[in-house]
Amino acid sequence: MQDADYRRLVEDSPLATVLVERATGDRGAPGWRATWLNRAAADLFAATTAARPVADLVHPDDLPDVLAALELGASGDRTAHEWRFLSGDGGVVAVEVLVGGAGRGGDALTLSCWDVTQHVERARDLTHRATHDRLTGLPNRGLLEDRWELARSRARRSGDAPVVAFCDVDDLKQLNDEHGHLVGDQALVRIAERLAGVSRAGDTVARFGGDEFVVLVDTSAEVDPQALEQRLREAVSAVPVDLPDGSVVPVRCSVGLVADDLSASTEEVLARADRHMYEDKRRHRR
Repeated sequence: MQDADYRRLVEDSPLATVLVERATGDRGAPGWRATWLNRAAADLFAATTAARPVADLVHPDDLPDVLAALELGASGDRTAHEWRFLSGDGGVVAVEVLVGGAGRGGDALTLSCWDVTQHVERARDLTHRATHDRLTGLPNRGLLEDRWELARSRARRSGDAPVVAFCDVDDLKQLNDEHGHLVGDQALVRIAERLAGVSRAGDTVARFGGDEFVVLVDTSAEVDPQALEQRLREAVSAVPVDLPDGSVVPVRCSVGLVADDLSASTEEVLARADRHMYEDKRRHRR
């Protein structure tokens, strides 16, 4: 097969193919340039076929891995990789890439690219569904337990035990019975938003189950437990929930907060927080 015939075959192939060549003499620039894209690659990346640095095609977070893999590819490595490429329309495309030789002693390589964006998004969605509550979007019990174990591992090294707050929605069953489960669900969503809104980025606010929430504060040395408890109480002391008739009913949460005890199981620690929460609930009913 003549070179021209081979080039036409690659040009017309539905497999996205990028030719990259080592950039010699480009001071300060990455060591590789994309010098040619077939039509499938141009469509996939919404890009022109004009030559450009590989850095202009690849997501910045993936660039070090890409450049290292190209050097390995120049030495004959043919490992498949998954990278994020930048699309000319402002998007990001997840691709599986197989690096192949293109002659010239390793100074030219071909990147055969498969679009795996939907697969990656589907996997991410399935992972999120498996670890988050569908109603509120908060981490679920399983993810809370995983993060709690990580927090405990850090605490054993630092000596700073996490703080755990157990929160329970008051009279949710009565709200469901009187106004329906849609209103009850709305109350759970509103309370989830309130708890998340007063928590730090490193904290975990989880729906533990039913009408119960748990807030895990990873580093107790950086937080005043009394101030945290007061902040949580104020956030859920009267959460407004819309009723079908247009009126609003306030819904509140009872809160019990304890410092984690690394010598006890997480179940025992939660039981202590639960007892504090019921003391708070009894105070509401006096």
